[in-house]
Amino acid sequence: MENKEKIVGLDNKLQYIKKEICIMQKDQEGFGYKYVSEESILLRLNELMLELNLRLIPSIIATSLENKPITYKDKKGNECNDTIVQAEMKFIWKDIDSGEVEEVYWGLFGQQSDASQAFGSGLTYSNRYFLLKYFNIATSKDDPDKIRSEQQKEQEEKELRSKMSAAQTKIKKLFVECVTKLGGSSKVYEVMGTSKDGFTKDFNDISKQDNLIEQMKLILESDKDA
Repeated sequence: MENKEKIVGLDNKLQYIKKEICIMQKDQEGFGYKYVSEESILLRLNELMLELNLRLIPSIIATSLENKPITYKDKKGNECNDTIVQAEMKFIWKDIDSGEVEEVYWGLFGQQSDASQAFGSGLTYSNRYFLLKYFNIATSKDDPDKIRSEQQKEQEEKELRSKMSAAQTKIKKLFVECVTKLGGSSKVYEVMGTSKDGFTKDFNDISKQDNLIEQMKLILESDKDA
């Protein structure tokens, strides 16, 4: 894991947080769908912010704050009276070490039967989605550790295939040179103490490829010492 003490600058610290919380598990259910709770986001984020010496300051632009009553009918046809609260917001990231700041403008919108409840739910919803969208956090019903493990495995397999392909390209090149030098592929197999099938098997085995390369290099260099 990267040494946090060596992470300098607001952008680098925010990028580190993005890497650490790139995916989170949906842990709450309501209104027929699952979502990531504000609590789980803040628990993880606050831990990283304290370690990196960062502050996040949310603020409401007072002149933009307004509320208005609305009347509507629910699915059953009953008349309902709610209050909508809305405002413009500004989130300020501050690096305590360097004094750097970054301002991000956002919005708040809440609807409940009571104005104070609408304001509170709007703050919670706005804060949760600001953090999710600012860091582009992916959400999943599966365990993030399991997903990261699968991603790591896929990356390792990709790197292995790349390494194998590079080695095979090199083997092909050396084989052509050996065939030219010895006068035929059967002669190359004979000098290497193998057969066509044995060579092909080793060609497709990453643990044997380095040995093939070394053997063919020796063949090509055998006359140089003479």
